[in-house]
Amino acid sequence: MPEFLWKWRREIIFTLLMLLSLGMLVSEREPGLITQTLRQGVSFIVVPFQKISMQLVKSSQRFFLQTVSAKKMRAQNAELKRKVEKLSLRNTLLLEQVRENEILREELGYKKRTLYTFLPAEIIARDPASWLSRAVLDRGSSDDVRPGRGVITPYGVVGRILEVNMYSATVMLLLDTESSVAGVVERSHIHGTVKGTGQKLLHMMYVSSEDDVKKGDTVVTSALSTLFPPGIPIGDVIQVAPSENDLMLDIQIKPRVDFKSLDRFLILMKED
Repeated sequence: MPEFLWKWRREIIFTLLMLLSLGMLVSEREPGLITQTLRQGVSFIVVPFQKISMQLVKSSQRFFLQTVSAKKMRAQNAELKRKVEKLSLRNTLLLEQVRENEILREELGYKKRTLYTFLPAEIIARDPASWLSRAVLDRGSSDDVRPGRGVITPYGVVGRILEVNMYSATVMLLLDTESSVAGVVERSHIHGTVKGTGQKLLHMMYVSSEDDVKKGDTVVTSALSTLFPPGIPIGDVIQVAPSENDLMLDIQIKPRVDFKSLDRFLILMKED
């Protein structure tokens, strides 16, 4: 029916206007009879339109309710999906913590040559003013954490524990200007001290200008280190240049660890 009305809408409107005009002319002569006739005619014409309008309104209401219901279902499905993802992530993290010690030992080759265990820790606070220098971890003296413990990730050296409270500890990151670690060039076995610069790079000091150090060399922790076992990656040499007095080398190192995105650590715990 709606398609028929829409198709012949112009003709219907023209006919209605003609009937209305004719009715107005006739009503001047026979007002009572014509008025009644007009009412009946108008009712005959308008009532179908009213029925169609009501059907359209009801259809619109049903469509609106269905749309709202669909949106609610999508929102509920999205919420359930987020909960499932959170549970999956939590389960993954738990499994990672269980396997973390063995994985790290395999990656860094510690299986037979160290007497260390690894205590997982996470960042709970970080000061924007010292983003590359300090971080607060969720482990403390209640976990047998002590100042001076080394802190690493599977990628390399992070720093050392500086202060300890009952349930938290502050780690001084390797980039801090007061931080240092004994390092060795893996290829040539040249030893030196790796210090933080307060920026994104590290500086290897006390290396003679005659020593064999090249761009691209890997620097790892030295057996001379009192904080870390030997062989943990520190970074890669990106620049080698003579110092001002030409007696030493100015060596710039890009750390293996991405200090900006750090969130999880391993604290080195020496076995008694």
